[in-house]
Amino acid sequence: MRAEIQARLIEQLPVIAGRCYQLHEINSSTQKPYLVLLQLKEEQEEPWRGLVRHYEVRCYSGMTSFHEVDALMAKVKQALDGQRLTAGGAGSASFTCRYEGMHRSDEVDMTLSALSRSAGFSVQIKPSGGTDSTAAEDPWVEALAKWTSLQLPSEWKVYRNAWPVDYLVPSILWRLTDVEMQDQGSVLCQLKKKITGHVLGRTLAEQNSKAAEMVSKLIGAKKIMLDVANKRYITIAGPALHKTKDEMVEGQVTLTLSRMMDRRSQDDPAAVLIGGVKPNATIE
Repeated sequence: MRAEIQARLIEQLPVIAGRCYQLHEINSSTQKPYLVLLQLKEEQEEPWRGLVRHYEVRCYSGMTSFHEVDALMAKVKQALDGQRLTAGGAGSASFTCRYEGMHRSDEVDMTLSALSRSAGFSVQIKPSGGTDSTAAEDPWVEALAKWTSLQLPSEWKVYRNAWPVDYLVPSILWRLTDVEMQDQGSVLCQLKKKITGHVLGRTLAEQNSKAAEMVSKLIGAKKIMLDVANKRYITIAGPALHKTKDEMVEGQVTLTLSRMMDRRSQDDPAAVLIGGVKPNATIE
């Protein structure tokens, strides 16, 4: 992944004329401006994000003004944030870079005779569980995802359960967070599933407006189709919009899907508890 990120930076920033280095390759005589790419830690994040590797990109310019550093950093962010890159070679996998904010503030490096600033980026190196299918399919999540696809412009992607390594932007992820079964007498029971939605836009404005629009559409829909052949629906309750620090981790949209079920029918309530989830169990 390091090589692909380096190649992307060289391609998108002609001003550096191919000068994107590893840390040991630079010294005070290195021609400026240039970039340094560092690989940092790997960490297991939430199950729907998986194993994440962090990188740092340092921008260096001459000792004249930080305006050049500003311009370099803006171009670095544009080159990598939300971009899907593919490793070389047959059968190679794709991955998506994500901007994580400034890593270090302005610095005057007297040893290198340079001004510098750095930013962080992250890459998922494999889905949670190490496979492309990170969670058992839930028919309710699938129904919600299909309904969502009809509400969005064609360039928006809709994901289920977990972020893929090569997710695209703009996109929405729906994931199951809680399942609850409530008795409604001796014959009926009500199954409830709480859902969280993560909205990623190309800009913050697009992201916020689309999340708010999705909540509005959910409120207006009231129910969505679960089974066309048997005319079964699931009811939408309590769609809400939340402020988050990290939309990939927390999610801005929450709602509850529910359906009344007859205990005597062939539609066994236990059969809809996906992936071994039991009533009233919270999915981490």
